[in-house]
Amino acid sequence: TRYRALVNVGGYKDQYTDVPGNVIVDSWFPQPSVIPQVDAVIHHGGNNSFTECLYFGKPAIIMPYVWDGHDNATRVEETGHGFGMPRYDWTDAELVAKIETCLTDPAMKAKLAKTSAQMHAQNGPEKAAGLLETLL
Repeated sequence: TRYRALVNVGGYKDQYTDVPGNVIVDSWFPQPSVIPQVDAVIHHGGNNSFTECLYFGKPAIIMPYVWDGHDNATRVEETGHGFGMPRYDWTDAELVAKIETCLTDPAMKAKLAKTSAQMHAQNGPEKAAGLLETLL
């Protein structure tokens, strides 16, 4: 495949001994450092992962398995910021089609850029720091 992928496998890293050259498998990646550098993110739909994708303007393919993931998979598709997909019931062709759309759809790119700009304009880190300082 022409894609490169980072795959977080948690504590199962040692079980992945035969990995293609275009795939990096690890037990953890620092998402706030990685997401700005990628073109799209496939994740479980947790609020942190989903919010980081929106903040950095990256399309998400959400394959949920618990709680907030199911809601976020619905929302990502409803809002045009990516796609929800079943966790296990999909074909390679279906996944590739979703990835291609995430990488090439101009309307999705525009929506993500707008959402990202709106989130950045809120100055969240500065506001949070100010609130913490008032507590000290």
